[in-house]
Amino acid sequence: MQQDKPAPRRRLWLRLLLGASLALNLLVIGLAVGAALRFGGPDGARRPPPVLGAMLYRELPREERKAVRREMRERSVDPGPGRKAATLEVAALIRKSPFDRAALEMLLKEQFERRETWQAMANTVLIEQLGRMTDDERQAYADRLEDALERSRDHGKKRKDKHQ
Repeated sequence: MQQDKPAPRRRLWLRLLLGASLALNLLVIGLAVGAALRFGGPDGARRPPPVLGAMLYRELPREERKAVRREMRERSVDPGPGRKAATLEVAALIRKSPFDRAALEMLLKEQFERRETWQAMANTVLIEQLGRMTDDERQAYADRLEDALERSRDHGKKRKDKHQ
């Protein structure tokens, strides 16, 4: 009579090893994807550091940012076409044959002037908002600006150190 033998049991250590291998592979893939997103792909192209205007706005307290947005809407200047429409308009002029240099120069000049007008208005609104703040609020705001600058410097330095 033949004895019934239990099916060979997989060894626990083998299952643990396969699980650890899978986890390690997923970790490596996650690091690669994260690095690609952070550093912008093969050319190392990254977003430019934040401009001063963005930093000035971002470091305002929440209520102050709301007041600035509200004031900007009330004083609204013609923003012109959005980025997508403006880009398509420029691309159409570039494709045009024969190339119309004067038309492209005019379009770019108009876009620059609209942006310059908007930026001047934004500066005025920001300065007015700062004028309504107390001395202590402005001191705290200045501290936040300096901290933000330091964070952006440290971030850039860390990136440079890693690539050297």
